[in-house]
Amino acid sequence: MFFNKLSGLVHGPHASSPTHRFVEKVVATLGESITEANNFEPVLAHALHSAELYYYRQIQAIPGPFEVSASEPCNHPFFHTIFSAPADVQVALGRSIEVRDFLPALVRDGRLECFGLLGFREKAAGENETGRQFADHTIRSIGHSEEYCRESLRNSCLHRLLGQFREHVDTLRSRGRLLKTEWNIEKCNSAAQAGDVLAPEFVLAEQALQPDNLLKGLVAWLEAPENHLRIESSHVAVADQRGGRTELPVMRCTDRRHWMVSLVQIQVQEALNALACESRCHRYILV
Repeated sequence: MFFNKLSGLVHGPHASSPTHRFVEKVVATLGESITEANNFEPVLAHALHSAELYYYRQIQAIPGPFEVSASEPCNHPFFHTIFSAPADVQVALGRSIEVRDFLPALVRDGRLECFGLLGFREKAAGENETGRQFADHTIRSIGHSEEYCRESLRNSCLHRLLGQFREHVDTLRSRGRLLKTEWNIEKCNSAAQAGDVLAPEFVLAEQALQPDNLLKGLVAWLEAPENHLRIESSHVAVADQRGGRTELPVMRCTDRRHWMVSLVQIQVQEALNALACESRCHRYILV
């Protein structure tokens, strides 16, 4: 069911534009020299569009938004499955770093509700507990609309991918060389045949960081966006209002923790109240 839904999402950002809004970000991150690469902007723009389309399809497969509330009765079966008690909603909102950082802008704009990504993890049931139990409820990527929330996630994916490539480049630059298996995004080469003894292959900074090769390396990362984020089946489903079942996928990303995810709709005043009740915000999801 989940993968049928995922494979059917074919609409999204168009790749026809000869440029992309992240081109300037790439230059700022990796330096002006990369612009000297042959056909720099069209090659980079094409790779950026392709990666963004992948992220669009993945993120569109996240179900929701579902309404959640700590203070008002909520009859949606999603709520009663995911939260053991209404107080869990208040804790999720009050301890979220992104709710703390970005909620004030929504308040200034007079927004009465907001949307965000809800991540949670399954925990072992206690002796007197039945059914699935979830913990560590965490909110990120809040915004004034569902569309804004999903776009924010896509942008976070591209920012993170670019940041990781920059760190990869910095490692090569500082060491002067890396094993080819360390440098390549796929982290592997053709395996040597049994009995073969091959000298290790190295990538040299003075060659790999030349503009054409640097662009080639970045494009290789952009052409493998699944290494940075994947939405996969969790085989966990909840009842929906139509009498069917909604699967809650797992988001695998930079974060070493694997989160089951959905989009949620929240009352801004509830989020403000939750922040006022918490002394420390420390929950986050690293996309």
